[in-house]
Amino acid sequence: MSTSSVVPIGQPLPGASFRQAVGRFFRGYVTFSGRASLSEFWWAMLFTFLVSLVVQIPFWVVWAAFMVQVIAAASSTGSGIETSVDPATLALSGGMLATIGIMLIVSLALALPTYAAMWRRLQDASFHGAFALLSLIGVGIVPLVMSVFPSNPAGIRFDPAYRAQMAP
Repeated sequence: MSTSSVVPIGQPLPGASFRQAVGRFFRGYVTFSGRASLSEFWWAMLFTFLVSLVVQIPFWVVWAAFMVQVIAAASSTGSGIETSVDPATLALSGGMLATIGIMLIVSLALALPTYAAMWRRLQDASFHGAFALLSLIGVGIVPLVMSVFPSNPAGIRFDPAYRAQMAP
């Protein structure tokens, strides 16, 4: 039995490996209660960064080809205004739309588990998880910096088992 199967989602797993962290990231897809260790959170963020990077590469390749096509068309006419649409340019613009659609789908699929992991990480550092929502209003650096703070024993107050014990 592995360590990650013994430690439930919502309880921090210090020293989590990349594989454990990514597994817990997806198993805790909508778990906003509890806590997440530094390693668990940052390995998951590295995973989301790499997935986003891989998904963006085709977009930037198509975008560069599109820009080359537009510049070539503008320089061939001299005026910079094209009256007819070149089929290659049209195909490249369709490719850009397709890659944007894929990026949107991947971003939406990773958004909820990312917020859940950040929520749990902030609670492990003894901040309220709602600070993760600051990224929705353009102040995303604040919860990111707060996620760097070390684990704080006072964060136990966010654990469901601790709350249940303290309720009566």
